Amino acid sequence: MIKLFKNPLFLIGFVFIVGLVTASFIYSHIVNNEVKQIYHIYGEDNELVDSAPIAPRKEALLGTDKLGYDMLSKVLIGAKFTILAALIIAILRMVISVPIGLIVGTYFSKTKKYLNSLVDAFHFIPLTIIALYLLQPVLYMRPEGFTYSLTERMGIEILVLAILTVPILSVLIGNEAGELLKSEYVISAKTLGGSNLHIIVKHIIPIMKDRFFILFGQQFVQTLIVMAHLGLFNLYFGGTLVSFDKMGTDPPQSMTNEWSGLIGGTKIFLQWAPWIPLTPIICFALTILAVSFMVEGFSRVTTGRPVYFKKRKKFNEDRMNKMDIESRSDQFKLLNKSS
Repeated sequence: MIKLFKNPLFLIGFVFIVGLVTASFIYSHIVNNEVKQIYHIYGEDNELVDSAPIAPRKEALLGTDKLGYDMLSKVLIGAKFTILAALIIAILRMVISVPIGLIVGTYFSKTKKYLNSLVDAFHFIPLTIIALYLLQPVLYMRPEGFTYSLTERMGIEILVLAILTVPILSVLIGNEAGELLKSEYVISAKTLGGSNLHIIVKHIIPIMKDRFFILFGQQFVQTLIVMAHLGLFNLYFGGTLVSFDKMGTDPPQSMTNEWSGLIGGTKIFLQWAPWIPLTPIICFALTILAVSFMVEGFSRVTTGRPVYFKKRKKFNEDRMNKMDIESRSDQFKLLNKSS
């Protein structure tokens, strides 16, 4: 654990994620989850300087939306919902998929090829499309209101997004476990009378535990991407508030200010007030980058192998060796000429 925090990539990602979630809770507690509103900005002589939507300036560092709500306040309040939801979904995916994958790879190795053929179909169906059809009746507000409460809507979305990837993730883990069963030490353990459960606990899990963290980080990133995609279809975490006023033109709004809702509800401003949708988009991108840093740092510390970023050390060493060989060759030729 100490080595992990000495790795700069892991430390940068960890500090960013933990710091953002902590700041979200503290800020939400201070303002009681109320978004700061700045509709007009006046100058020294009480003249009108700017009005909503306000571009980023010192009074509103990330600008405001068309109703004057501060974008910095929105992303800070919504950060805890976005990151913790993705975290819980990724944990559920691993908790469900790891036991299933280990059992499939160990006890059903002969039928594994049929399961692979069956699950391959999920690779060609976008996860967002399946989630869209399943979550539309739950998350999108109807004229008579929501069918489920806020807690129920959150729970249903978390459960659906977690279960959808279980078949693919389980088969992936099962395939890796099946390859480990072909290892010499595992075959030796079987020869000595080791049961399948003993082999899973004593041999497969200790080797794959580092791989589990990498898969967890990848599932976290994938969850954030799917949530952003659902936001483009106006399906927000916790529910989508819809105005059915015939005279109103308010776009669908998020109940929790989570980032996918901020993207979906503000995408119409991309051309004439780009700071409004770009603020949550950049937050998504930075969070995904931070998680990628953590996965990369963990992989380098535990396995020594990069996941996302290739090391240039070997390239530089090869280049230096090549230059050294050429230098020695020139010296050899010079000696021959002088003799």
